[in-house]
Amino acid sequence: MSYAVSGLRKAEAAEVLLMLDAPGLGPRRVLDLLTRFGSPGNALEFLNSGAKTPARVHEFLATAEVSHYQQAVEQTLKLGGNFKLWSDPDYPRNLSLWDGRPPILFYKGDIESLATRALALVGRVDPSEEGAAAANRFARKCVEANIAVVSGLAKGIDGASHRSALHPPAGKTYAVIAHGIDHAYPKENLDLYAEIPRNGAVISQFPTGVGPQRWMFPARNEVMCTLALGTVIIEGKPGCGSIIQAEFSFKHGRPVFLLSRNLRVGDTGWAEELVRRGAHVIERFDQVIRVVEDTLGELWSSKVQDQDEVDQPALFDVESEPAAVKPKAALFDIDGVVVDTRDASASAIASIATKHTGVDVQPAAVTVTKAPHQALADLGVRNAYEVYRSEYDKHFADACRDVHVFDEVVKAIREMKDRRMHVAAITAQPARRAAASLPPDVRNLFDLVLSYNQTRGHKDEGIRTALKHFGVAADAAVYIGDQPKDLEAARKAGVKGVGVLWGYCEHSELMKWPHDLLLSSPEELTADVIEQLVDGGRNQVLQQPG
Repeated sequence: MSYAVSGLRKAEAAEVLLMLDAPGLGPRRVLDLLTRFGSPGNALEFLNSGAKTPARVHEFLATAEVSHYQQAVEQTLKLGGNFKLWSDPDYPRNLSLWDGRPPILFYKGDIESLATRALALVGRVDPSEEGAAAANRFARKCVEANIAVVSGLAKGIDGASHRSALHPPAGKTYAVIAHGIDHAYPKENLDLYAEIPRNGAVISQFPTGVGPQRWMFPARNEVMCTLALGTVIIEGKPGCGSIIQAEFSFKHGRPVFLLSRNLRVGDTGWAEELVRRGAHVIERFDQVIRVVEDTLGELWSSKVQDQDEVDQPALFDVESEPAAVKPKAALFDIDGVVVDTRDASASAIASIATKHTGVDVQPAAVTVTKAPHQALADLGVRNAYEVYRSEYDKHFADACRDVHVFDEVVKAIREMKDRRMHVAAITAQPARRAAASLPPDVRNLFDLVLSYNQTRGHKDEGIRTALKHFGVAADAAVYIGDQPKDLEAARKAGVKGVGVLWGYCEHSELMKWPHDLLLSSPEELTADVIEQLVDGGRNQVLQQPG
């Protein structure tokens, strides 16, 4: 869908740019204001009249000329470019899920064709011949599977990925740049600036007329990783921008992939660290598709039949499930069932409170049963919610390096998979927090992980999505959780509900809710117990503790 660029629309774009220039606001706060007040004009009126508006913002608004920003908008249109505003119905869908997305995007080409089926291919600017060849193969695989290639138009792997995607028959490719769309940088890729808009778009969050600056490249990486549904590092090295892209991908719950040669050639420490944090090592193209589908619940319409290697020959073939076996599914809540993050949460909150209050706060002083921002407020942190939003996830991820894993539950999950049961995790946590709480070896056991990003906190919807994905009937599935809301979700979705007592709730609380089974310790959760519950029908209570 294309828009006639009316005077009102151009004025709104200029007002958005003006607010983004105001000191201390930034995209997230500007987006909050736009969402709250409905238009840039209303948001500016609030800022101008608001008693709580910081003095430096008042001072900026008093002298800022909207005509200056109108020039950037007009220059965009003269170049044959255009822009999308935060509220446009065809603002890129993947990017729209991020509450810190750019309120305005500039582009040249056809951004409306950017579907959800997109992968970011990134890597070093000085690749080996083998690395460049791998980028070519991977990009062509994307084109053949009708997947858009997203990259950053840098030298090396980025340029190779774009060029391969454009090779006849051309697919769709999108370049996310760290400067205005009027700047062609680097000079080695001048031809791509002209060619990409004919088969995709050049996209920027920065106004036309703005040249590249060092701080813009990491910001570009965050937009790139959220435009795509996964980031593939073709060939990297220490200090390469791909590592920044991976950091943002972890933050946003997007899977990160490493071609296996990154763990075999040169200094591999950076790659080993990404794997420790949850990056997937791949050797075949179909491995990427499977993980993206499982992680994000994005059931792509076309299946990838060709499993040719993109890095080295396949090491194994996956056997198909016997048709005679009725499929079953075990669905798990994460926190309080598979892992316990209370110590990690307490450590994160204590670290933040110590930083902001100047008092040495110990984890034992934190009330982890409260929401993190409430716990921070109780400890004397001012603007606790804003501090929580900006700092908690990083501290939590660091603290989760020593997260407690219920080993007997993990053992049971392995037993279920050995019996060809489908296994999924469904959590109300944001994807980035769920990813931090699950060690990579545990995360890789799940065939599917659905978080708040997909379910908006409605676990019953997540259960239904998982069953549809697996092709499993509701009466052949269980949901295992530690709180009343988990049992309620199981009942709403029509699956059997299992409550566990090693999590966050007492026996008396769970007993108040309809359930099919309560288990008192991780050792009691076994594949036999779950299969017996599924096969035995509802109300077959196998054990009723105390």
